[in-house]
Amino acid sequence: MLLRLLVLSIILIGIEWAEAMELPSFMRDGSSRFLSRSLGSACYSMDSVERGLPCNPAFVAKSRDPRFDGDLFLGSNVEYLKEAERLLGGTATEADVARIAARRDYAQAEASLEASFQAATWGVSIEPYRLILYSHIENPSLPAVDFIAAEQQSAKAQIASYVSQNFYAGLQLRYTHVRFIGQFFTVSEALAENSQELFEAQTQELIFLEPGFLYAWEDAAWQPQISAVLSQWGVTSHKSEQFPIKPEGLLGASVKPLVPLGLLEVGTQFSVNANTENLRDAIRAAVSYKLGILQAVVSASEFDQSAGFLVGFKNFTSGLSYWNENNERGVFIQFGVTL
Repeated sequence: MLLRLLVLSIILIGIEWAEAMELPSFMRDGSSRFLSRSLGSACYSMDSVERGLPCNPAFVAKSRDPRFDGDLFLGSNVEYLKEAERLLGGTATEADVARIAARRDYAQAEASLEASFQAATWGVSIEPYRLILYSHIENPSLPAVDFIAAEQQSAKAQIASYVSQNFYAGLQLRYTHVRFIGQFFTVSEALAENSQELFEAQTQELIFLEPGFLYAWEDAAWQPQISAVLSQWGVTSHKSEQFPIKPEGLLGASVKPLVPLGLLEVGTQFSVNANTENLRDAIRAAVSYKLGILQAVVSASEFDQSAGFLVGFKNFTSGLSYWNENNERGVFIQFGVTL
């Protein structure tokens, strides 16, 4: 009996001192949603998939014709977003809190609306609405939940220029306003009478300045290119565990091998940040193939895999992407228009 009480006390102390969860990098980096979900970090060195602004701002200098993209992006478990919206608005009921606490698996939900315009050497993007929910069980034996719900608006501006020979340089200025709830709590705390105190929202303002570089042999048969980007380098109104400032260096390369039909692009990416422990953590590979109105994408790293496709007809596109990491997975749908 004494041993059981000791073990329970240790678990409770661990929960009390546990830190709130950090929102994953792919949900903070500001890349156009279909690109980041299907290509992952490989989107910084590949340009055959065109939705929204490019991940690497230097690619804007390669633009030839003006293009407007409008995209609606919906992730898995969209029904969970109603609970997140009510929590952020302060109108959540005890039933909403109970449903969140009752989930015994990983949960992720996302919806966003984005519009972008890209011309030669510059581009702008506005995301007036994005709602996300991210949660999972930390301790199944004594259920505790890591939970983040966030509503954000963001704007991006990119400028780029041809420097010399095959070298391009670009810069992205990104602003994000986010209102979020981030908590680590036990199920018993969530079901208590004063559980609403757990879900008090806070706001945060973030500004990022992200340079990008590109060396592209456009006249070569396979059109090889090498890219480098410093991502998520910026300042914030205040520090938070959910939306930290964590600069990330990205170095990648891609080629477009000649094929009888369609357009094939193969890319690889090295990403280094504060969480990188070894070389395998940093590597990601991706393949994109476009034939007619259909474009398919596959990418993978040591930890996750993703696949997606886009179908375009005249000015309209629709797409589907699938992401998997261990036992965590999601399906994402995209609808877009290009003018």
